[in-house]
Amino acid sequence: MLFGDQALGQSAKAPPKMTATSVFVMNADTGQVLYAKNPDKVFRILSLTKLVTAYILVDQMGDRLSETMTISGAHLAGGSTAGLKQRDVWSLQDLLYGMVLVSGNDASLAIADHVGGNLLAQENKKGDARKRFVAEMRSTAKALGAQQANFADPYGLARTNVATARDMGLIAARVFTDARLLPAWACTGRILRIEGPKAREVTLKTSLEILGEGSVIGAKTGSHFSNKIFNLIAAWRAPNGQTIVGVVMGAKSNPARYGEMRALMASLPKDFPELAEPGAGGPAPTSRKICR
Repeated sequence: MLFGDQALGQSAKAPPKMTATSVFVMNADTGQVLYAKNPDKVFRILSLTKLVTAYILVDQMGDRLSETMTISGAHLAGGSTAGLKQRDVWSLQDLLYGMVLVSGNDASLAIADHVGGNLLAQENKKGDARKRFVAEMRSTAKALGAQQANFADPYGLARTNVATARDMGLIAARVFTDARLLPAWACTGRILRIEGPKAREVTLKTSLEILGEGSVIGAKTGSHFSNKIFNLIAAWRAPNGQTIVGVVMGAKSNPARYGEMRALMASLPKDFPELAEPGAGGPAPTSRKICR
């Protein structure tokens, strides 16, 4: 969904006192901005990048997530990993789980190569599939209204993967109201059956502390612990059934970003009583169970 300037320009309240440099909270169903603090300051977004990768995956391949691909050595990235091995056969759906639940850089690269290759084939062009995917990330972010967002890779290690809290709020509003993506956060863990020469079951257990709490329906961190960069996006269902997305950028620590997101969730019904009116509908909150 795209929101007009009128909705995004509505007066927002100051959030509760917190350490985060930037805060942006919006109603993803109406476009109303609820809280804002330095929403247009540019940050390295790190693994928040993966929300864009996930959105492009379902936007381009939404009815084909059962398709499989064979993993190559080019996908075996360092850092956060979903446990891909060379010559594994993974479905796109399972790669999505590996990217959003455990922030697998390897899963992100595999998705980018597969989808980028499909885009080139549709355009009857030759070229680098990953570069084509990154170009799609930039154009998609702009189309969603994220005017200061920029990407150089599909997982977030590049220093030039940047955006503002407002940019990421607009992206998250699309991601967490997309029925094709919400199942990726439906459970706090997944057991996957991986085919190939080393066929096996893989258990993914999320490190996203806020998943499975209350009415939370999804979340993603962007972190660089040695550089003390702590960002967090979360989405939850308000009592009236509407979807709220919150962005916390530049918190002082890992515990602080979670505590401050919880503080935002607790303050909203008091500051915006209409959200506290009982309603129906909306996505189901994340289950704490491990799903197959």
